Amino acid sequence: MINFFRKIRKKLANNNKPLKYLRYAVGEIVLVVIGILLALQINNWNENYKNTKKERGYLINLQQDLISDSLRLNELKNNFEIAVKSKRIFENLLNGKNITMDSLIIHFMNQHDFVNDFIPNSTTLDELKNSNGLNLISNPILRRQIVTLYNSYDDLIIKLKLGAEKSQIILAYTSKFVKNIDAITNDEIYTLLDDNYFNNQIRLNYLYTQLTITLKAYQNCFETLNLIKEELKNDQIL
Repeated sequence: MINFFRKIRKKLANNNKPLKYLRYAVGEIVLVVIGILLALQINNWNENYKNTKKERGYLINLQQDLISDSLRLNELKNNFEIAVKSKRIFENLLNGKNITMDSLIIHFMNQHDFVNDFIPNSTTLDELKNSNGLNLISNPILRRQIVTLYNSYDDLIIKLKLGAEKSQIILAYTSKFVKNIDAITNDEIYTLLDDNYFNNQIRLNYLYTQLTITLKAYQNCFETLNLIKEELKNDQIL
């Protein structure tokens, strides 16, 4: 294309002999500038295309990570909702309220007998951090949401650890007064209800806080997944 313009320019310059060399020199400069600008534009387009492909790859992988996370968070959420319901039954009993209950054994174990750890899938996030790839996420709202999500994960992990420690304290204390902690009886639990330390540990077992932070993490995960889904749907890459 530059050769085509050069031929036209040379022909026009030849029609005016006195200005021939001046026109030719200026024309050469213009053609060089045009060539440089075209090369830069093509290079920028190639870089943008590569970055868009990388971004899409990261988003697809992150989406898979968060789908897995959401399943575990939903399981945790359900467990804590059951545990909190059982805790309220204990609290009503401790407060002297008349309640209808199936079994104190069930409600006691509901608060302690489940795995409440959470290990998020951070493979894609680690790749983004190590390669400065977060800057590839072109949507600033999504970029902030990803950071918010993993911050809520960190908070959740801390709260789950604290809650697990409190549960171990209650179980360790309870084991001193029952024949078999794995086969505790209603009568043994009723006896413990007269123990102030046991009662206070039940009140402070961290279940309300754990449920709240789990719900927050689950909601953040859900919102991030929706943003990723929209971003991938609107992606125009070929």
